[in-house]
Amino acid sequence: MRNWLKILIGLLAVLLVGWLHHGPLGHGEAYVAALEQKARAVVAETGVPGVSVALGHDPLTRHATLSGPADAFQREGQGELKGINDLVGEIEGVSGIGWTDEGKRPFALPLLAELWIWMAIAYLAGLGLGWLLFRPREREGFF
Repeated sequence: MRNWLKILIGLLAVLLVGWLHHGPLGHGEAYVAALEQKARAVVAETGVPGVSVALGHDPLTRHATLSGPADAFQREGQGELKGINDLVGEIEGVSGIGWTDEGKRPFALPLLAELWIWMAIAYLAGLGLGWLLFRPREREGFF
């Protein structure tokens, strides 16, 4: 079997494990649900009535979409006073924020694509390190 085929099979196996972890085992949905719960708690602490937050569920994303009757000051804050955008954006794991009434929908990379990118980078980094450290050396000379 050729070396590039072995590398490709290994990469596909890693991506399959990532998909199993994310999809059928339910860890992706659980992660997004936990982020959404934290974001809802932060929005509730602001005391602005009628503001709600949701993260992407079809496909799963870490992008928070806010909706409600908040004015510009409540959304953006001013100086040291943080607005709703800043408070939700500080939650570890939230990748971006948008409001439904702004009209534009920013691109949000699906969580599965993020997972596959990081897993492929880790696989290729490990492959490169293994090649550097453990490849057979060519002998120069008699001994």
